[in-house]
Amino acid sequence: MKNPGWFITSMVCLVCSAFSCFSQEKNWFVGSGGHVGFIIPHDQSLKEVSKSNPWGFQIETGLILTGENAWENCNCFSKMGLGFYYFNYQNPQELGSSYNLMLFGEPYLGFKSRFFMTIRGGMGISYLNQVYDEISNPNNLFYSSPISFILLANLGFNFKITPSFTAQIGVNYNHISNGGARQPNKGMNFPTISVGLEKNLNDLQFPEYSPKSGLLSKPWQRYLIMGGSRRTLEKDSINKETAHLNIGLEGGVMRAVSNVNGISGGFEFYYNGAQGELSERNTGAFKPFLFSLMLGHALIFGRFSFTQQIGFYAYKPYEFNDKSFFQRYAVYYRWGKWFNVGVSLKAHGHVADFMDVRVGARW
Repeated sequence: MKNPGWFITSMVCLVCSAFSCFSQEKNWFVGSGGHVGFIIPHDQSLKEVSKSNPWGFQIETGLILTGENAWENCNCFSKMGLGFYYFNYQNPQELGSSYNLMLFGEPYLGFKSRFFMTIRGGMGISYLNQVYDEISNPNNLFYSSPISFILLANLGFNFKITPSFTAQIGVNYNHISNGGARQPNKGMNFPTISVGLEKNLNDLQFPEYSPKSGLLSKPWQRYLIMGGSRRTLEKDSINKETAHLNIGLEGGVMRAVSNVNGISGGFEFYYNGAQGELSERNTGAFKPFLFSLMLGHALIFGRFSFTQQIGFYAYKPYEFNDKSFFQRYAVYYRWGKWFNVGVSLKAHGHVADFMDVRVGARW
């Protein structure tokens, strides 16, 4: 990726604004843990290079949010934090290692007993020290940009050893790709099991709040979102390397089914400049537009929301692949009552297509 500045800037703004919003909280924590896992060979061309077992470690800090504003949307408490993750893929010649900085949110599923569960979602930037090269490293089709993105989903099992120390076991699903900015970019998916320890730096007390109505207070909501990214189309024997704009609009309605869950339906209209040039190279006609119908689910905890959608290509004038459906995963942070900013990943099965930065509204 030649210009990762847009993503780094958005991450910095998101981190700073999120921590400033909750700076009145005094419940700081620190934690660390170790990981071991495996790489999913989601394409025939990746089977040989996937035969290793990554290991890694994490160190992190953040806040346990106990204010009433954090409670009101989901009748739960949650954590938010910033973590450094290191992963060694045990294939130094082809895969190397990654150094990752990640922002995460983590709602508590129960918090009054010594044993409780959490769900963590995270996103961040990744530095990869061994990427694809046509001559020196042709087998690494996972990623080709030293600066890429990382996404994390975690189910945590926690046990309070003392009021200050908590032991943790986690089941993690990690994804690294460059968001389609440079090819090849099949993306690496590697689940891990983690074991860790967390320490509360303050005397943690969970206040008693009355249940709030959450999403059910307004069961029908509308949303309108704009997304954009920059994408590079590789050179070939005739054409030079070129960079293109991807920009699109998504809209629809969401129906709350609980205080933290909603189902959605809508549309997506996208201009894909790289796809347009690729169609022009192969067919002689510039066909950059896509129109899709979307069906999805939203998980919303306070100011953070995680959406998972399936899209159907209703208009696809250039067959750049053989897929009729795709997935889109997005993480949003809400400012005020309706404005949202976030990042999304579009994928076909296990293969990442591209990532974009998103701004929009839900009302």
